[in-house]
Amino acid sequence: MSLSRNQCPGPAPVADAEIAVEQGEVWRKNLGRAVMALTLPRPSTWWSGPAPENCPGFADGRLYSLVIPNLKTCTRQEVLDYFDNTWAINELLFSSLIGEEPFYRPPYHNLRHPLIFYYVHPSVLYVNKLRLAGLLEGPVNAYFERLFEIGVDEMSWDDMSKNEIQWPSIDACRDYRGQVYKIIRNIIETSADLAEGHAVIDQKHPLWALFMGFEHERIHIETSSVLMRELPVQLLGTPPQWPDRAPTSAGRVKAAPIPPQEGQHYPKNQFIDVPSTTVKMGKPLDWPTFGWDNEYGERRTTVGAFSAAKYLISNGEYWQFVKDGGYIDRDNWSEVGWRWRSFRDVKCPTFWLPCGGDQYLLRTCFEIVPMSWDWPVVVNYHEALAYCRWHSRKSGKAVRLMTEAEHQAMRGAAAFDNSDSNNLVAAEPFNVNLRHGSESAVDAGDELFPDLFGNVWQWSEDCFNALDGFAVHPYYEDFSTPCFDGEHQMIMGGSFISTGDEATAWARFHFRPHFFQHAGIRLIRDN
Repeated sequence: MSLSRNQCPGPAPVADAEIAVEQGEVWRKNLGRAVMALTLPRPSTWWSGPAPENCPGFADGRLYSLVIPNLKTCTRQEVLDYFDNTWAINELLFSSLIGEEPFYRPPYHNLRHPLIFYYVHPSVLYVNKLRLAGLLEGPVNAYFERLFEIGVDEMSWDDMSKNEIQWPSIDACRDYRGQVYKIIRNIIETSADLAEGHAVIDQKHPLWALFMGFEHERIHIETSSVLMRELPVQLLGTPPQWPDRAPTSAGRVKAAPIPPQEGQHYPKNQFIDVPSTTVKMGKPLDWPTFGWDNEYGERRTTVGAFSAAKYLISNGEYWQFVKDGGYIDRDNWSEVGWRWRSFRDVKCPTFWLPCGGDQYLLRTCFEIVPMSWDWPVVVNYHEALAYCRWHSRKSGKAVRLMTEAEHQAMRGAAAFDNSDSNNLVAAEPFNVNLRHGSESAVDAGDELFPDLFGNVWQWSEDCFNALDGFAVHPYYEDFSTPCFDGEHQMIMGGSFISTGDEATAWARFHFRPHFFQHAGIRLIRDN
């Protein structure tokens, strides 16, 4: 059940927009130009590629993600299907934005572009990378391909740069996406290198740029969904073809007008021993799926015995931290974490909405819903560290976040085989690859470690780093290297909305510690 009708008025009258500009909301000068109806559900004119109902992956009234293609065996039709599926999921996500305002309104933290940028940016990358690979001769729209080329990775949580850009109209952006869609489809339909019996498409192949475009757009499906989750809820609605939220856990008491109780509203956690082992990290160069440059290389690490929490930290467990004053106790926080908390005046997780007493509602990507105490808490790295410090003091046993090598060791303990070429992680039981449209209960699976993959990413102690033998790919020279700076924390395992390469066992991703992703906490205890 949603607790909001998720409706909002249309564009502000020009007079209101002018007043807002005078008062400092310069972004409002972009409003009042849309011709296309930006209602929910979207009219047919919205779709620059296939509508969801006509797209591969559509079933039972919902659009689901296809699995990343095998570059040794993929047929032309499979590549077309994966492209259409990628393109349509992104446009379905953006169809949740009602009216012009959510496209142009900067995020509350002012540390990212508004969503109009991320609506166009993936299509621009296709063009620029296909040109670099020699598959496209010239620009489609040189102005767009400069304006929408480079995103934002700010250096600090208080970098409050203002958005004063005059962005193109939504109709112009939609038309540009339509042009790019036709170009890409033509490349797929006519390329001799996708004919029956084609050679493997490896990193040296020009078509590698095409698959790079697919996976880049899928990364932005996830990051855009977080920016949408940060918008005022009245500016969004749930697209009717979006995968349903995860079902209620059988027998679990849901949100009630009492503090959440362990065993009733959320499961009791426990620690499971993981034996000492040697792990090997790195994706083989001949692995038959697309990979980003940081996935390749190799590292062998001996991991000492440790214990890991069976479940991700649930909202119910995290509520104990909030109730105990965890956000206002300076001792729980690192120096930079405390500065972030104080600057934002944070008193609970960003996606919790206080509603009186000890009660909270939960913000999902598109709605406000009753609190699911058994879903994993979504926090940034600073909050995850603060919870570890608090838990260590309360339990009398030191806990911390995992390392990348420990995540690999947990896979071994759970008999998960990275070397299985059929193992793309996207299948059940994991809540990944858009199996659901939301997080799910932390104990929904019966594996040794439920949510080893999927549900939410897991913050790591490791800073983003290169494996031995790392080499920059010439089609995207600055994808990874700018982030090997000690300022980006690794995140492990993917989330419910991680698709494609992000949903494979080889994915290696990262975020700045103050950023929000669909990311949470799994506790580690040294033995």
